[in-house]
Amino acid sequence: MNKFYSVSPIGELYVPTECRDAVFARGSVKLFAHQELTNLGRIFTHIQRGGVAIVEGGWEQIIAVMDYIQRHKKELSAPNTDRAKRGKSRHQRNNPKQDREAALSKLMCWANQEGNLQVEPVPVGPYLLELIGEPPDANEDCPFLVPVVTIQRIQNALEGTYAIHALEASLVASENVLAPRSQETIECFQEALQSVYNENLPSNPIVADIGCGSGCLTLLAQQELGEKAKIYASDILPEAVATTKLNIQQVLSNSDNVQVMPPGDLFDPFPSVQFDIIIFNAPWVVARVRNRAELAIHDEKQQTLRRFFEQVADFLKPDGLLILGYADASGPKAIANLEAIIDESGFVCKDLFKRRVATHRSKRKWEHIQVYVLSKK
Repeated sequence: MNKFYSVSPIGELYVPTECRDAVFARGSVKLFAHQELTNLGRIFTHIQRGGVAIVEGGWEQIIAVMDYIQRHKKELSAPNTDRAKRGKSRHQRNNPKQDREAALSKLMCWANQEGNLQVEPVPVGPYLLELIGEPPDANEDCPFLVPVVTIQRIQNALEGTYAIHALEASLVASENVLAPRSQETIECFQEALQSVYNENLPSNPIVADIGCGSGCLTLLAQQELGEKAKIYASDILPEAVATTKLNIQQVLSNSDNVQVMPPGDLFDPFPSVQFDIIIFNAPWVVARVRNRAELAIHDEKQQTLRRFFEQVADFLKPDGLLILGYADASGPKAIANLEAIIDESGFVCKDLFKRRVATHRSKRKWEHIQVYVLSKK
């Protein structure tokens, strides 16, 4: 499917993956700017007929348009034509709720090639393309589209903050990014970093935080190992990479020794770097991933864990250390499998830091968070 769409008078626009079905459908795409935003009925009718409405102007007025559509959303459905129904399953053709949700996403804003939304005031700051789940260069220096509902979800997520006692700072977590709620997990990693600081590390250790998420452990490593450490952060999700950048900018007055890599799976962002310390808070629930938000938590058959250990030895110096976080949420069998993987991969546990935390599950009231300090045999 094409990734670009020309809209007058804007020109060529990059269409993110989540928008492509709507934009490249048979309905027309129209720009409604500034004074035209007061024509609520006209915008609604355009969307109702299967079109995409791109809006530009005051954010409050755009929210008023969205509120109007929400109030009348029961009137939204897929166009009742053979052409619109063609290629859809019977379930899709008879799912009014799904049709209404799809229609709501057809109200879109646009951002220029630098990622600045063409609304006033701008509701979301930098790294917008990454925050919506796209690689930072996906738009190829073109303006791009963003559904208003997506902007609202990101805005709501970033309004929440999470106080981190170990950092004496508060962090944000965007949509799909694991929020740093577990103080116990962070404390275990802090103790592990403090223990390895006393090892025979070089004065300027090279460190990687794999799966950085909100950037909490990246910041913790910077705090505990000092500004002489060179710290790299990476994550498979562009929105996590963006969140880490936002938190680093918020917390650190000097971030010269911290580098956030482009999004990539595990060690893909590091073709030729070897580290003194690798940090990995692994997904600990042995279950299928159903959405992007579960990538940091769920690991079907522990496949991500296995892939990590298949690669990690190539990126760790011979005397390097691996700091690995895990929890026994999936029971003792998962822990036994983990420890077998550790042994089979040629690692030995030098130290272990644990916390017992309460859960909200009826069948299991407690679980253990474990942070291993591992070295090569």
